[in-house]
Amino acid sequence: MDDDLIQLLNMAFFYLKFRPRTIKETREHLYKKVRTTHWSHEAVDKVIDHLIELKFLDDKEFINYLVTSRTRTKVKGIYAIKQELNRFGVDKELVEEYFSNNKINEEALAEKALRHRWEIFKNLPKQKRFEKASSYLRSRGFSFDVSRKIIDKMERKNDIM
Repeated sequence: MDDDLIQLLNMAFFYLKFRPRTIKETREHLYKKVRTTHWSHEAVDKVIDHLIELKFLDDKEFINYLVTSRTRTKVKGIYAIKQELNRFGVDKELVEEYFSNNKINEEALAEKALRHRWEIFKNLPKQKRFEKASSYLRSRGFSFDVSRKIIDKMERKNDIM
C-alpha cells in the first residue's frame, strides 16, 4: 500500500469502526472525501480493493449482520429487510441467494414485533385493535396474511387471559 494512500485507508477504517458497511456505502463515503482532497477515484478504488482483500468489507457478511440485527432487536419482515439491503447497495443476487439458503420464520418475527405493542392495542375495540396492529406490522414489512394470522393468534391469547 502506497504511503500516500495510508491516510485514505485510515479514513476508511474510521468509517468502518462504528458498524459493518457495504462496499457501495464505503465507496460513496470515500468518494465524498476525495472531493476536498488530492486523492482520486482510482485511489479510493485501490483502498476499497485492499479492504475487501483484508475482509473488512464483505457484502455477504453485511447481509448476515443486518438480518441478524433485524430479527433480534429491531424486528422487521423479510420485505423490509430486503428493501433496507437494497438501500445499502447490496447486490440483489446476493440478497436472493441469502434468503433462498436461509429460511426465516416470518410469523415468529411478526409475533415478536407485535408482542411489545400488544399491551397498548389489547384494550381497544376489536376493529380498531386489528387496524392498529395490522398497520404496525405492515410498517415493519410484514405481509397482510402474516399480520392477520398473528393478530388472530394474539386475539386468542387475549381471550384466554
